[in-house]
Amino acid sequence: MDVTSQKDSVSFEAEKPVKNYVPIQSRDTILKQLEIKKSNREPLVVHVYIPLCDNENQGIVPTSASLGDGFSLRTNLYWATRTGTKRFFKNHPKWKMIYDRKDIDTNVLERVVFERTYSDTKVYLVADAYRGDRMEETVNNFLAALSNNRKDSIQMDSSVVVYAAGDADLIMFNGHNGMMDNIHVKEWKNKTNKQTDAVVNACVSADYFTEEFINAKAFPLVRTQTLLHPGAYVLTQIIDDWIAGVEERQLCLNAGRAYCVKHDCGAGTKVFKTGW
Repeated sequence: MDVTSQKDSVSFEAEKPVKNYVPIQSRDTILKQLEIKKSNREPLVVHVYIPLCDNENQGIVPTSASLGDGFSLRTNLYWATRTGTKRFFKNHPKWKMIYDRKDIDTNVLERVVFERTYSDTKVYLVADAYRGDRMEETVNNFLAALSNNRKDSIQMDSSVVVYAAGDADLIMFNGHNGMMDNIHVKEWKNKTNKQTDAVVNACVSADYFTEEFINAKAFPLVRTQTLLHPGAYVLTQIIDDWIAGVEERQLCLNAGRAYCVKHDCGAGTKVFKTGW
């Protein structure tokens, strides 16, 4: 598919104070939204927010200088390696990269879009590589999108526009858990009726993001209970099962097993959890 040089369109909506939000206990509304889009043969969109691994600016156990260079799209652990998001999906036989742009804005060094068709459902995967020193911006943009306060569109060609961020159907964070660091996170409240599945593939994320997800009207489809490496092989397992409508607990078990194929951690039953 040809792409144009048209700039992506990004916008924020002003916050308004809203109180008394409660956790979403059921995915029924989300599943109904997905089923309507599938029955109408509308594409589904997955948007992944990725802060590049950064030895200098993140509270991580340092890796090598090249893998931990938060400005290097060519060598970064979370982007350019075999388990990094861009390289992993680019090499995946069932995903096709259809868009690749650098310097999207002052925070995002590169954006790639992949597409894949599952039966009759086309899926677009949007992956944003954020500067490693912009963790605060990454987390806030992730939560702004999840709460439907951030809009983003990508002009693929003259007839195809991919609506991402708040209009995405599955929103993921993949990288170091920036909530463990000293960052300022705004209170992003969802003022709409849209509910969205959320995934945080980052260390012990089950201990974080709860209040933020409640405010966003998001369902915590997958969070983690352990320290781990945020490899893209987990993302593809989650996306496959999400599209197939696999039950939430089984989806997490499958993600754990996919993780433990790469890491010696037994059956993987305790790596991920769903719900609150």
